[in-house]
Amino acid sequence: MPTLRDVARLAGFSTATVSHVINGSKGVKSDTRERVESAIAQLGFVPDAVGRSLARKRNAAALVLPRKAFVESDSDQSLDSSVSPASVSSIDSARTMLRIVHAAQPISRADLARRLKINRSTVTEIVKPLLASGALCEAAPERGSAGRIGRPPIGLSLCGDRTLFIGVNIGVRRTQVGAAATDGRLLADEAFDTPADADASLARISSIIERLQESMPERTLISVGVTVPGPTDAERKELLFAPHLGWREVRIAETLNKESKQRGKNFNVPVIVDNDATAAAMYEARRHLRNGAPLGSNDFVLVRAGTGIGVGLVLGGEVYRGAGTDCGLLGEFGHMTIVAGGKQCACGNRGCWELYASATSAASLYAGDRASARGHRSPRFVEVVARAEAGELRAQATLARIGGYLGIGISNVITGLGVSRVVVSGRIVHGWKFVQQSLREAVAGSMVGRLSNWSVEQGQPTGAGLGGALEVAIEHYLTGLAESTRAAA
Repeated sequence: MPTLRDVARLAGFSTATVSHVINGSKGVKSDTRERVESAIAQLGFVPDAVGRSLARKRNAAALVLPRKAFVESDSDQSLDSSVSPASVSSIDSARTMLRIVHAAQPISRADLARRLKINRSTVTEIVKPLLASGALCEAAPERGSAGRIGRPPIGLSLCGDRTLFIGVNIGVRRTQVGAAATDGRLLADEAFDTPADADASLARISSIIERLQESMPERTLISVGVTVPGPTDAERKELLFAPHLGWREVRIAETLNKESKQRGKNFNVPVIVDNDATAAAMYEARRHLRNGAPLGSNDFVLVRAGTGIGVGLVLGGEVYRGAGTDCGLLGEFGHMTIVAGGKQCACGNRGCWELYASATSAASLYAGDRASARGHRSPRFVEVVARAEAGELRAQATLARIGGYLGIGISNVITGLGVSRVVVSGRIVHGWKFVQQSLREAVAGSMVGRLSNWSVEQGQPTGAGLGGALEVAIEHYLTGLAESTRAAA
């Protein structure tokens, strides 16, 4: 029996677009509607009956709730009666549940109900169409159930034996391309030094994607997530500006698809482009879900410090990108001025935060201006950390200065966004033991330290790079699955 995904592949659109056509959503172009309707007719696609019955049960659509509907306790509690289930989007409901399954699979219905603070029967109703469509499957007993008395519960997992996701992390120095299953498990990866020319870089990325596909013929490529060191357009298809690479208005999604067609290996899958700090925030959010963090208490700011500095914002478990045509600019705090008339930045500004608090800035601060003028090579950040570990006072003092600058910027970010929990990730984390004290002192000495119940914690040093790109690809898939539950109705 054909599925929504089969229709999407034949029509050449995402499952989300197919869902909009099936549901008669406004704003769908006439040619798009015609292609989707033609694909439906060719395949004889019929919405799933279980999904239709689920849609009639309006009380079942109550997984994503206003924050006040969640309680901080880990105890099993039912839904807050003050919240009307009918007022909550069923698409967001299914997507939130799928995110938890993705992060913690295999997970039982009872555990899902406990973590979402809803009735188990509600979970069962929402799970039904996803099981019927093959998106979810019954898995082995959940982890940690060996010591249970009696029959262990059966866990739910995303069915991923035949699916493939590609993540591409375009870094200023290195680019990583990796393939993963639905659970985020890395299956294969390659890396290369990022060429100065954008077209050359994308051509190489395209060839690696093809090679990864060919090495796993039993799997079907679902989507490609690309992360970039700069802001993207609102449609998440184009890199607007990467100061350290000198790239402007690079149509990444379009170019990758063109490269693929020219080689006769048409991807025919969505390519989603996102800022690397935003993607790293998605990665951290999933890590928190995997560790059992309550949904209503996971607002945080992700500060990613490597070659530059980027900021991602997570509110109520959702990565926030801003609104309107300028949403791709959210998080570019690395280019806020913290030293008036300071060093010249690649973005054209002076005194930018990332010139004083990134991993790259540590190397230049350690070497000093005179060393640069003489043409001496500045040590890499890992070398500065190694010297600090060996007891060198100069290296330790350099990292402490970096921590102070990092704290100044974090104080500004907390003040500006009003979110007092901060996670620091990226290469800067390798020197965390030498950075954290001066960082915390800088925050504590600011207005934030006097008025806010703030916290700064250590995140992932490198994993969020490629991991974030894979999260972008998988999140797009989960959103499509969630929308397919409405289309099946």
